[in-house]
Amino acid sequence: MAKSIKIASETWRRIEECAKKAGYSSPEELVENAIAKELARAEEQDARSEAEARTEVERRLKGLGYLE
Repeated sequence: MAKSIKIASETWRRIEECAKKAGYSSPEELVENAIAKELARAEEQDARSEAEARTEVERRLKGLGYLE
């Protein structure tokens, strides 16, 4: 299901220019691609943060003698 968002006129103008220069078929395609990349980056960062948290917990438990 498609959703709509509000984008300032000046920002939309810049998106249109960039989309044209970069060879996108439409400004919407550029926006969709940019959002998908940012979401992937954020999800990757979350996964790293979770792994780091697990490593820290393991380190602390080893320090307390609960793990070998």
